[in-house]
Amino acid sequence: MNGCLRILTGEHQGGFYPLASHTVTLGRAPDNDIVLDDKGISRHHAQITYENKCYFIIDLNTPNGTYVNKRRVLNQPLKEGDIIQLGHCSFQFSLKEVSQDTHLEKKGEASPPQSETITRTEPPKKTSSLRPLLYGMGILCLGLLTWVMMQPTDKKENASKKVEEENNRTTASENGPKTAKDLPELSREAYSLNREKANQFYLSGYRELLSHNYIRALDDFKAALELYPDHQLAKIYLNKTEESITGEVNNNYKSAINYFNSSQYELSVHHFKVVMDLLKYRKPPPGFCAVRAEKKEASPNPDFEKYCDAVQKIEQAQALK
Repeated sequence: MNGCLRILTGEHQGGFYPLASHTVTLGRAPDNDIVLDDKGISRHHAQITYENKCYFIIDLNTPNGTYVNKRRVLNQPLKEGDIIQLGHCSFQFSLKEVSQDTHLEKKGEASPPQSETITRTEPPKKTSSLRPLLYGMGILCLGLLTWVMMQPTDKKENASKKVEEENNRTTASENGPKTAKDLPELSREAYSLNREKANQFYLSGYRELLSHNYIRALDDFKAALELYPDHQLAKIYLNKTEESITGEVNNNYKSAINYFNSSQYELSVHHFKVVMDLLKYRKPPPGFCAVRAEKKEASPNPDFEKYCDAVQKIEQAQALK
């Protein structure tokens, strides 16, 4: 990866931001990789990703939008020389290598734009043009294609083919598909539409994750992958959401136990309920907690154990109020 954003406006005009990681975020918030001080830019405005040897810019559902070559975009592949505009800030995307170190600073610290070393290049030598020859070949091919299309066809043969195709369709509809090969293939248009819908779910999940609405984020990322299983960013952030849920469960469970032991039962019940909500997709099957209480045996699954303990402690706390 050797992409960069050349700064076209402002006091740092002429410098550049290197795109040194697979995902680079842009916005006013200090936790972005590239922090932009512009009131027309959202806190989390856009992100540039490197996927399948190509850079993409994704607008994070912002009110002012993200523009590439003066056209508002939602998810757009970038090519050499594209002009990107966020608020009043303009950049030029480039794939050319830069002479400075291209590592970004840690998130929360805006990476200052770097200067670029300009090397002189000699103008290319003039070569003989092949355009007249190419134009002549194109006209010849077009004339040949027109002649072929004007030739008469055998109407009887076409009619018999149509009848045969209709019979095959009728037979297939009556008997149904017998193997996976008999199933209709997904058209390119439908495949592209699924990807666009999946990207909408991904963007929604990304914003929910930033807002710490982990269950909603989890639902959105799963929906994106159901529509488009090859959505790499949805896979990455689905794993990050799962990790965030685990961390939040542990933190709330510890707080709930501390409040319970200090007889602050209302706060204890609140944190135990948060634990149960976060374990919506990890909770034990019905009746598991009752069997666990009778046998008085700890479960090897830590999520099951915390969920059942939360249920038991809530009942005890409500009885002690």
